[in-house]
Amino acid sequence: MSDFIKQLNLLSPLSPEAEEDLLARLKPMAFKKGQVINKEEQICKKLFFIDKGLVKHYYHQKDRIFILKFFAENQFFTVLDSFTNQTPSKFITIALEDTETTGLDHTDFIELCEKHHSFETFARKLFAMAAIVNLKRIKEMFDAESAELYAEFIKENNHLLNRLKLGDIASYLGISQVTLSRIRSKK
Repeated sequence: MSDFIKQLNLLSPLSPEAEEDLLARLKPMAFKKGQVINKEEQICKKLFFIDKGLVKHYYHQKDRIFILKFFAENQFFTVLDSFTNQTPSKFITIALEDTETTGLDHTDFIELCEKHHSFETFARKLFAMAAIVNLKRIKEMFDAESAELYAEFIKENNHLLNRLKLGDIASYLGISQVTLSRIRSKK
């Protein structure tokens, strides 16, 4: 739980009162490899921090799977629109490895925002960063060629390459596994 606080303070320092209040509300949660963390049409009620492990956000469209993002150690994650608006999620979140997290309930999140300006500042910065990452991802998908997407993925996620299946990487890039294999053989 101290890593949750450490990462939070790197983004936006908390007041001592807010930190104490937050610590009392954090809960450890563990997920086995393959376990669904958030289902499609389920309201996401937690903000998570990954202490150890790896998860992915994805959705189905007909017979295809589209991976939006991978999250690993020292990253916060939630289904942003579902968590923020408390509406059913269009995404599924699943553990790709045995994963240990620290969770914060939505109700506690809102209370902390209302009670502590420093926590509200953290929330604003976290969601602004998430929006920027999502916009970058959308732009990549429209503008980049497959080889460029893969090169950018390696640059940003090199530390995850040995932990991800090729099929998941291909799905993230929006290409077939065969196309990914061709790109990789040219490198």
